[in-house]
Amino acid sequence: MQLTPKTETLRVKVLIEISTEHHHSLLKRASEVSPVYFRLQNAVKTESNTILIPCDAGEAEMLLQVAKHFCPDAVPAIEAAIKESKPA
Repeated sequence: MQLTPKTETLRVKVLIEISTEHHHSLLKRASEVSPVYFRLQNAVKTESNTILIPCDAGEAEMLLQVAKHFCPDAVPAIEAAIKESKPA
C-alpha cells in the first residue's frame, strides 16, 4: 500500500472593510442560506464605525457579485480587499 502525503489547501483570507450603511444594504439583499449572509451576520463593528468582514477568497468574490447588483458603492472597497489579499 502506498501512502499519499496529506496536503492542505491554502485558503486565501480576505478582510473587507465597509461602511455600516453598505453592510446593512448587503445584509438585507443576501440570501439567508448563503455563505455571504453568514459572513455578513458575523462581521465585526469597529471603533471607527466601519464593519470588518473576514472571509476567504471565494466568499469575497460572492460578496462582490452581490454588491455589484445591489450595492455598487461597496464594490471599490471589496475589490481593494480582494486585490490586497493576493500574493504579489
